[in-house]
Amino acid sequence: ISVHIDDKTGALARIVTLLAEHDISIKNIGITHNRESEDGVLKLEFYGEAALAEAAGLLAAEGYAPRTRA
Repeated sequence: ISVHIDDKTGALARIVTLLAEHDISIKNIGITHNRESEDGVLKLEFYGEAALAEAAGLLAAEGYAPRTRA
């Protein structure tokens, strides 16, 4: 999943906490930051398609626009 996040205090923690509260384990995590803007792209990998689908749904419900690889 790729998710745009703001470069501000707590942005990463908010997402990670949301997933942890729903017992979704993150397999891999990375952030690509664009120096020309105030945001970044959070990239998350999970342990299976079911976890990926649940995470995408939770993030969308919180107002994020998660993108998954086709």
